[in-house]
Amino acid sequence: MKSIIILAILLIAAISLAAHPASSVKLSYDAKTQVLTVNYEHSVKNPVDHYIDSMVIKIAGKERITQLFSAQESATGGSLVYKLPGVKSGTVIEAVSSCNKMGKKSAKLTIQ
Repeated sequence: MKSIIILAILLIAAISLAAHPASSVKLSYDAKTQVLTVNYEHSVKNPVDHYIDSMVIKIAGKERITQLFSAQESATGGSLVYKLPGVKSGTVIEAVSSCNKMGKKSAKLTIQ
């Protein structure tokens, strides 16, 4: 019985080491063009097997965009661009990235 428990713990630890969320998510917004750029870092060996599988954009706390992926742009991460018309000064924009293996990473930006 002890060996089964130890084996289960080692298996969970191995999966946890291989899976991880994005290491960073960075947002920038150009008020003139009304364009949000999301850059994320997620270093992986194989971007087809281990990747950011979704990005959710929230404006003032409400989900406005959900984009799903079946692979990652590169082995180091990616960049996404969204047109967000009508965003006013003081509005908080949040981007939430989800890894297909495990974990989420988010970032917020308050529009100036």
